[in-house]
Amino acid sequence: MKMQKAFSLLQLLIEVAITLLMAGLVLPSLLRSDLATREALAASSLHTINIARMALSYTNQNVGFAALGALVGAIAAFAIPFPGATPKNTTSAEQSLCGPRPCDTETGSYMRLK
Repeated sequence: MKMQKAFSLLQLLIEVAITLLMAGLVLPSLLRSDLATREALAASSLHTINIARMALSYTNQNVGFAALGALVGAIAAFAIPFPGATPKNTTSAEQSLCGPRPCDTETGSYMRLK
């Protein structure tokens, strides 16, 4: 019986033809999926750019109002008179329990001012 040591030329041509046929079927779908991926990425980037543009537009329109609000808030903070920090008749234990307002030291709750 004679042993075959290598592929014959006919077998090699059939294998190459089958490989090219499979590549011809698979390659177009891979290229289409790559194109679809790039289109989705471009659409996502345009959407992100549009959101950033809108945010910048609203920020630029309202920056004057924000600055005016900060200025008015600062003026109001200096213009409003605040009472003294601690009443004269409280001890340091009462101050630490209730803060600057008068409180009932037994319950730790604030007393109602009359």
